[in-house]
Amino acid sequence: MKFEIGNEVVCKNIKCLEGNNFAPPLVFEEKYKVINIILDNKENQHLDVGLKSKLNYVTSWDTKEVLPDGDKIHWCHPSRFELVNN
Repeated sequence: MKFEIGNEVVCKNIKCLEGNNFAPPLVFEEKYKVINIILDNKENQHLDVGLKSKLNYVTSWDTKEVLPDGDKIHWCHPSRFELVNN
C-alpha cells in the first residue's frame, strides 16, 4: 500500500522489525497523521508520523541505507500501519 501525506493511519506493529535493535516509540492501535514521506533508493516509503528521533541515525529496513534527518525524525516503515477509513 502506498501512503500519502495527510493520511490518517493506525499503528498495527510496535515490535522491532527483523534484524533491527530499535523500534519507533509507537503506541499500538494509536492513530497518527502522515506528516512527510521519503523514499529510499529502491523507492520504498518511510513515514514521518511526528516521532522525534532519539537516535543518531535511522536506516531503511529494506535497503539499510541511512535516511535523511534520522537524528531528528524517527522514520517509520509503512508495514507498521494501516490506513484509517475516513
